[in-house]
Amino acid sequence: MPYKEKRFSELLVSDVAAKLVQSASQVRAKAPIGDVIDSMLANPLSRKVYVVDEQGRYIGTVNTETILRLIGYRVGVRKDGGISFMRFLKDALKEEAGHIMVKGTTVTGDTKLTTALDIMVNEHLNDLPVVDAEGKLLGELISLELFEEGRQLFDEGRPGAV
Repeated sequence: MPYKEKRFSELLVSDVAAKLVQSASQVRAKAPIGDVIDSMLANPLSRKVYVVDEQGRYIGTVNTETILRLIGYRVGVRKDGGISFMRFLKDALKEEAGHIMVKGTTVTGDTKLTTALDIMVNEHLNDLPVVDAEGKLLGELISLELFEEGRQLFDEGRPGAV
């Protein structure tokens, strides 16, 4: 069935991923934080950089919140107190992507879009890495792609809706 004739509940990740973000930002685990920031700036619709191994397999994610926290530590923007200082000591000296990445949930192109939506809602994510059967990073599914497909769900039944 052609993509445009599918209902939201019938769509797969492969039907919509990469419509807005053509390629996912990625770095290796040893990449310096500056390279992570450069990758984010080069792909402004994405809010993450994916860490991959030498074969291009997904191993983790660095998000904008982590980068903002590290910048905040460098410029002294943080709450006072012992816990905050301990977090500062733990995080401020990290210099490589592998030190600040977190392992996240992935989807494949064959994952139903409703399953991806469920993951995003329940894990409070705005995007998901898309991998193949071997775990190689293929791209990224971002929330705006789901908005684009889901918009029609809110138009149905409205006066003048197509």
